[in-house]
Amino acid sequence: MSHEVSKLRNQSNYVRREQVLVNYKTTPETGIGRWHISNLRKKGEIVPVSTTWCRVGSERRFLLQRSSRETEIVRVVRPLVDRFCVWSLTALNPLLVHQRLHRLTLVEVDKADQRMVFDRLRDARFRNVILGVDRQWTADQVGGSDYDVVVQQLISKAPLENKQKGIPTLEKIIVDLFVDRQVLTGVSSSDLDHLVRVAFTEYTIDVRVLRGYAHRRSTWDRLQAYLEWLQVAPREVLNDP
Repeated sequence: MSHEVSKLRNQSNYVRREQVLVNYKTTPETGIGRWHISNLRKKGEIVPVSTTWCRVGSERRFLLQRSSRETEIVRVVRPLVDRFCVWSLTALNPLLVHQRLHRLTLVEVDKADQRMVFDRLRDARFRNVILGVDRQWTADQVGGSDYDVVVQQLISKAPLENKQKGIPTLEKIIVDLFVDRQVLTGVSSSDLDHLVRVAFTEYTIDVRVLRGYAHRRSTWDRLQAYLEWLQVAPREVLNDP
């Protein structure tokens, strides 16, 4: 590990790109500066997390695990639509204090495809499939089975870790839980606090991706205030354009 990066590790988890490059006597705007940033990333010493900020250490993405049942849902949905996302709340148990036993699976597709996917899952005999159009009605129905499946709208340009498999990024999950936890998921405030702290501490969170998706869900101002309250990242990082 370079001396400069090692020294910065003791100061903060977040550093500006120009700080990383000071010993190389270059800047992020130059070709050689961009090369050094890329090279340090390949070595696992830093990870760019916004336009001008990096986080010291190697990249670590949260790998959401699927059950055989969710894999079967993906098998049914994938041939029907161009874009989809399938994830279960129990897959988040490693990030939560209170482990969830009730398996709520969210199947997200474009608005125009919701009814078709809902009907196909019902035809495939999946139990307790709910069409999530009326939010309050949907919330009242969740919990009727140990394996609820809610078909709801996939927000345009939602960030996915794997588009072919429809796996959401941790950035998407954070925003969705922040917006929808009381309506659909029942995740407590303390559990959300714990999940977000673990996410920012143990995994790589790209602030650009998080902010872009939060803007699409019209919640960035509230989410930013929440993240600042949790003190999971410096305000300068969250405000970075």
